[in-house]
Amino acid sequence: MASQPPPRYRVCLIGSGGVGTIASLVLTKSGLAHVTCVLRSKYDYVSQHGWDIDSIDHGKIPGWKPHRITRSAVEAARDDNGGLDPVVEYDYVVVCTKQLPSVNPVAAIISPVMTVGRTTVVLIQNGMGIEEDVIEAWPGNVVMSSVSHIGSWVEEPNGVVQTGKDVSKMGPHLHAGIEDSVSVERARRFVEMYVRGGGEACELVEDIQVARWEKVLWNGTFNTVCALMRMDVGELQRSKGREAILVPMMWEIWNTAKVAGHPMPESIVEWMAYRLPDDCSYRPSMLLDLENGRPMELEVILGNVLKKAQLLGVDTPCMATVYKLLKLEEWKGDQRRSGKA
Repeated sequence: MASQPPPRYRVCLIGSGGVGTIASLVLTKSGLAHVTCVLRSKYDYVSQHGWDIDSIDHGKIPGWKPHRITRSAVEAARDDNGGLDPVVEYDYVVVCTKQLPSVNPVAAIISPVMTVGRTTVVLIQNGMGIEEDVIEAWPGNVVMSSVSHIGSWVEEPNGVVQTGKDVSKMGPHLHAGIEDSVSVERARRFVEMYVRGGGEACELVEDIQVARWEKVLWNGTFNTVCALMRMDVGELQRSKGREAILVPMMWEIWNTAKVAGHPMPESIVEWMAYRLPDDCSYRPSMLLDLENGRPMELEVILGNVLKKAQLLGVDTPCMATVYKLLKLEEWKGDQRRSGKA
């Protein structure tokens, strides 16, 4: 029996939670990638027992591990024997952490595993403008992102449950430091790898910004207002908050995207606002973060959209009000976490 050829790409994945672990599984299954996952709090347990995965896409896989698990990006940059020479050079660095620029800036997190001119950065994260700091730090590297729609989470101590299919749009963030054709080709190769590993609903798109604007149409409204009001989605809709605040906010986001050169169809606002039933008990991520005393992704989900609107002269009174009120909630959370409240 012929032996399998070695993986073509070296991949480092940082942020192996519900989304990241499924991504690492897909990339490993492709047979094209040697995957190193950086784990922090769960390193000891998962390195010994692996992940117990229960996935709608991949079935039940007990004790699953990628090719390599490390405690940090610094450790991931060393060779497999722990030496410092040669340093591992990665083809792709995949980032699945929460986007918290003031707490854990992505450029600092990935710096140990970046090779100038070689490593493509793949951001599987929420928000707008998330690519800008990475491009500034490595102007000669390809940067791409994925807009992911997946229902997956971690259950203690080492379970990963995926109940919603892995649907994603991926594409490059074109920038002056590198030829567009190179960015598109690196993105195409990554999508090919992802589809081959079982991510069949993964699509390469020409304008990833449109996909990001479409997602922020939901995240910037339902996610933020549910957090502010401590309501689940159904409660917010039944209270008439959808008509009073969500739909006006959606049109503000829609107008900002249009002026920014990334127009969305008008029909998307009504579809996004009314696609979920009024008895939907879903509690968005920002609400859960607020209830559990964790930092919220406020800046990338709403703050950056507001900055773009102000730069383009788009009026956004509803978004601005929600943002200011959530900044007060953020301050209260910071005070509690620092022991001042």
